[in-house]
Amino acid sequence: MDLLRIVGIAAVVVGHVWTDPVTRAVVYPWHVPLFFVLTGYFWTPGRPVAGELRKRWRSLGLPYVVWFVLLFAALVAAELATGEVADGAFRNALYGGSAAVRPFSAFWFVSVLFLLALAYRALERFPAAVWVLALTGLAVAYLAPKVVTAGPLGALLVPACLVFVLAGRLLRQLRPRLSAGTAVVLLALGAGLVLSGLSDPLDVKAGDFGTPVLGVVTAVLISGGLVVLAEELDGRIGGGPARTISQVSACGIAVVLSHAAVLWVLHTPPTGGWPHLAAALLLPWAFALVALRTPASPYLVGTKPEGGR
Repeated sequence: MDLLRIVGIAAVVVGHVWTDPVTRAVVYPWHVPLFFVLTGYFWTPGRPVAGELRKRWRSLGLPYVVWFVLLFAALVAAELATGEVADGAFRNALYGGSAAVRPFSAFWFVSVLFLLALAYRALERFPAAVWVLALTGLAVAYLAPKVVTAGPLGALLVPACLVFVLAGRLLRQLRPRLSAGTAVVLLALGAGLVLSGLSDPLDVKAGDFGTPVLGVVTAVLISGGLVVLAEELDGRIGGGPARTISQVSACGIAVVLSHAAVLWVLHTPPTGGWPHLAAALLLPWAFALVALRTPASPYLVGTKPEGGR
């Protein structure tokens, strides 16, 4: 599944480089929901909430804080040097969630994923309550998107996003009956809903879950198809390539948190550009691969140093 995580992270970067309708149609229907679906798919039932907190703090919380401090310092330096930092930038960065923009564009995703895992862990013993909370959150998002984007760190997005975690859990249960052919059908159905115009792209950060019901269905179909295909492919990759893919995937959280800083420095316009995409992918990943082999890895990458595994 490491290869799929890499593809998903690359799609997140693409979605921040270009904001045109084609890019939105290609990546926005699935690139964020995919990671929430994966959370449910790989969920280990029964872990104590305290254990979940420790796990998510190491993999998500600590890198969030460290990268935030580094980029906030860069923002302060930019303000002192140029005086051109946008009004409210510091306040919005601290508030997080949907309010945060470059260089903190993707921080909302990490905080929501962190809170989402804790919320689901706390409620997993009450499946009916989780479904009620998830569907209620989704209904609120459809009716009042400004409400679900108003919370600090994106906290009010968590209930609606639980839908994707639950979909991932269901996918895991159905997985033994799903073949690669079934995955292709799922992808085709999802793509068909997008191409036909029946399903609008999602923008979860903005509280936009697409066309009511169909937007979520499309995200689950595409994510589910990708997960099944990725597992089928994983069985065919071994040795050196598998180790390389694993190392690149391990750097993912650092890329998610830092790529928008590259776009901020480059002043990437909404029209994007291939050099901007290359820089936003290669520079953060190269840095993270180096950090992965140093004592700084737990702080920047959220995992033990490569030699210490």
